[in-house]
Amino acid sequence: MFPRYAVLDYLEKNFHSKFNPDEFYMLSVQHLLESTGSMFESLMQIGFKPSHIFLTGKIYSTHKETETKLKQSGINITESEAPARLGYYSDSLVSDIDKMWKQLSEVIKPNGKIIVLDDGGYALSNVPQTILEHYAVYGIEQTTSGVNKVEAKEKFPIIYLARSAAKTIIEPPIVSESVQIQLGNIIKELNPKQIGIVGYGHIGKAITRNLKENYRISVFDNRKELQKNELPEDVGYCTSLEEIYFLSDIIIGATGTDISKPDWIENSSGDKTLISVSSGDVEFNNLLRICPPYLTEKLTHPLQVLNLRTKQNHRLRILRGGMVANFTGSRHSGPGEIIQMTRGLLFAAVTQILKNHGQMNLAQNPITLDPEYQKTIVNLWIKDQPQRRKDYLPEILNAFNDLDWIIRQSI
Repeated sequence: MFPRYAVLDYLEKNFHSKFNPDEFYMLSVQHLLESTGSMFESLMQIGFKPSHIFLTGKIYSTHKETETKLKQSGINITESEAPARLGYYSDSLVSDIDKMWKQLSEVIKPNGKIIVLDDGGYALSNVPQTILEHYAVYGIEQTTSGVNKVEAKEKFPIIYLARSAAKTIIEPPIVSESVQIQLGNIIKELNPKQIGIVGYGHIGKAITRNLKENYRISVFDNRKELQKNELPEDVGYCTSLEEIYFLSDIIIGATGTDISKPDWIENSSGDKTLISVSSGDVEFNNLLRICPPYLTEKLTHPLQVLNLRTKQNHRLRILRGGMVANFTGSRHSGPGEIIQMTRGLLFAAVTQILKNHGQMNLAQNPITLDPEYQKTIVNLWIKDQPQRRKDYLPEILNAFNDLDWIIRQSI
């Protein structure tokens, strides 16, 4: 039904842990891309009952054909609800999650064990108390913003996949390539004099490296004080959000937090385009919530380009309705052969719970992804995609054979 990938094929055959399919259930929020379909197909191959899987996508990334195929496979699909207003996507996502919990609670057996496979922390943050009181729950979170959301209110064991070495070191160039594939032509057409990147974490660094060859780049990180020597040569250094907004024609938000200022509508130094590469609609949320009176076109779809007119008569554009812009509803955000690495990490986290759930407890949090799994997946992926070696220093790839190093990098 879905494409086969070398990493998932190997994991499916070699990482299989015996478990009772009647006992295990899964509730998941994922980008419903074709490679996600491949991952769920592999999970069903190792024994998960499709009727025990409850899955919703995200309105900005769902590939409709994939969603239909997953539904045809027997998985319980909750279709994404459109947000009622700009800036309120999280409300509609929580509503979708509540529907899934209700459906699961109606069919789960008394000895049921639930794996929550999350992207963004909303499913993990909204487990009903009645579920927690009667069933064993285990979590997997794959985004940094999701980890930040659930970390303060942990109630069950969670594998923080977002902090694994494989995710933080290997994945950023993949995401950066996705941004280039999906947004490269748009950025080229805009012909910016200056691009400002807000957020110099793993993803911000990768996007900076990718774009600096063709554009003038400035960077600001609102969570830490950057040192100029941290930046690549020819990349500008800004000391405030106001400075980078003033200087830039395009502002790329890569923080996982709200960076927008309401006064951007009043104090704009020229035409601007805002691009989010963070999950949901968080990067420009303040602005989204106040922008409707300034729209120059009728709002007909939550993912349309928002064209605003500032009080100085400048144009302010927000791509994809302020939601993450490097998804377009196509079958891939990037080539499936590349994204398979991420799908493999998620699959491995599920098998880790199947194997170790009896020993997992809340006191162990944060739980890291098994370093042996990380080692295997990175090496499998590089073997299958040898052209990707150029994206990493040789010593980094070699380090993924050292389990102690992987552990240190995953904390």
